[in-house]
Amino acid sequence: MSLIVSIIKKNNIIVDTELLEAQVPEPHNNLFGFESYREKLWGMDTINELGCELIFSLKGTNIYAFDEDLDKLRSEFLILLDNLDVIQLHIGDYRDFIEFAAGNALEMIKIALTEKDKVGIAIW
Repeated sequence: MSLIVSIIKKNNIIVDTELLEAQVPEPHNNLFGFESYREKLWGMDTINELGCELIFSLKGTNIYAFDEDLDKLRSEFLILLDNLDVIQLHIGDYRDFIEFAAGNALEMIKIALTEKDKVGIAIW
């Protein structure tokens, strides 16, 4: 199985999340890696030590980010991108993949932030 990043609606809200996701510019998409990356990459201590608590939580659960957690998740992906050398040193050569996955997530988050009162982000 694969992990994906999606725009999801808040409870009792009517919004076309597929239409929102269609706004993601190419080459970005909803891919976020293999299921095994929950532990092999996102669940590594280095990710947590960088302060990326939401991303680290993928080790054991899905991420559902709404409201202020959207900004927090965005910040965590920027932290990852700023620390690729540290991650590579401690986890291995995932630089290209992290740039790919973080880019996909950041594009989805950017769109979700424009409709913050209606939607959030799921990484599952």
